[in-house]
Amino acid sequence: YLATGRGLDLNLLSDEELMKLCQEGDEPAFNILFQRYEGPALSFIYRMVGDRGRTEALGQEAFLRIYRDARSYQYPRGFSTWFYTIVRNLCKNELRWRSRHPTVSIEEGLDRSDPGNPASLQLGDNLKSGAADPLERIVSDELTARLQGAVQRLPEVEREVLILKCFQGLKYKE
Repeated sequence: YLATGRGLDLNLLSDEELMKLCQEGDEPAFNILFQRYEGPALSFIYRMVGDRGRTEALGQEAFLRIYRDARSYQYPRGFSTWFYTIVRNLCKNELRWRSRHPTVSIEEGLDRSDPGNPASLQLGDNLKSGAADPLERIVSDELTARLQGAVQRLPEVEREVLILKCFQGLKYKE
């Protein structure tokens, strides 16, 4: 589609050019950047924090900051580097907050001594799965959990580099 009154096809512009337009208040340019980066950003965030519930909230916060702080972007600096710096800092803040505020399972401390007793059941034992093949789902979930665990055990710098290179397609230099 064409930018308002400019006669430009925004889809043909680089990320840096789009961000320059965003600095001038061009909302359609921001929408193109959002479309380009939403999936990769959510993927990066999930791989960093490992929590689906927080991933979307952090993704929304990242794009809000991009929009709100557009003037701090320094053209022609690489947009993806600037963008992922913001996303990375949000993830680090989230992980730092979690380390200071650990969560406790609502099932912790339940009496599981008598499996036949309904009071001994865990809350999760009563949840139904929507998966067509439970065994396939279990294997897939276990493989995903093991991979996520391995990535989470990496030192922070190596984890960020791996995620940005392998999953986000950035160059090592970026």
